[in-house]
Amino acid sequence: MSDITDSIDLSNHNQPDLDLIGDKWLELKRQRMQNLFKIALPDEALYREIMLSLGYPKNKVQFLELALLIPYKVIKQLKDRETIEKALLYRAGFIDKKDGLPDDFDSSLKMDRSVWTCKGIRPSNYPEKRITGISCLLAESVNVGLVNFFETCIKNEIQSNSDFNNVRKSVKRIMSFKGIGIERKRDMFFNIILSFMLVYAELNGLTQVEQFLTQIFENHPPLLENSVIKRYRKTQPAINYKTVKQYFGILHWIKVCVAERG
Repeated sequence: MSDITDSIDLSNHNQPDLDLIGDKWLELKRQRMQNLFKIALPDEALYREIMLSLGYPKNKVQFLELALLIPYKVIKQLKDRETIEKALLYRAGFIDKKDGLPDDFDSSLKMDRSVWTCKGIRPSNYPEKRITGISCLLAESVNVGLVNFFETCIKNEIQSNSDFNNVRKSVKRIMSFKGIGIERKRDMFFNIILSFMLVYAELNGLTQVEQFLTQIFENHPPLLENSVIKRYRKTQPAINYKTVKQYFGILHWIKVCVAERG
């Protein structure tokens, strides 16, 4: 989408109801998560989505393959961050030595390093760097599971937060694990954790969690402008959005406009 917005003029469109379109964006996200619950256990489904997101924009398939080669149930057996990192790097093909890995670790499952793409990617976003970063979250969650980890963080925030208007700080505390920068974690929260936990809360009758996450979506400030919005604002400098819901509303609207114009 970001590659073709340069050549498509969207300036004839009046500003739509971004709240309404933002709700549509979230509904589509929820539908995706509902489908994931049908094909994998919750922890495994969330793990795959997180791993998939690490590959944006050029290594998505590779990260999903890695998540299938070393599923979360195996991650939980490795326990500590250093071992988890080594196991992921080994299966991804970035290291050859098995020092520090369990004796029963299957060394036959391994990707070829050549399948990973680094061209056009900043060094800080190289796949091996992202593997190192996500190992911190995986290590923090192994004792309770990924879904329960985030459920507990959200519930703790609900119980301890007396200022429910400061949803930005709430998201920062929910995503307080180490290894990944704050902006990347916000992006992960709104693109994955929010919709996944909304579906999980609905399936398990966690009404308070569902209400709190909805409040965050409706009131959190926008994320940093990405390249798609920056390009669009050149033709529509007066476009106005004040919340993350409206932010994703405009992204979805641009996507629809691009699709309509072929």
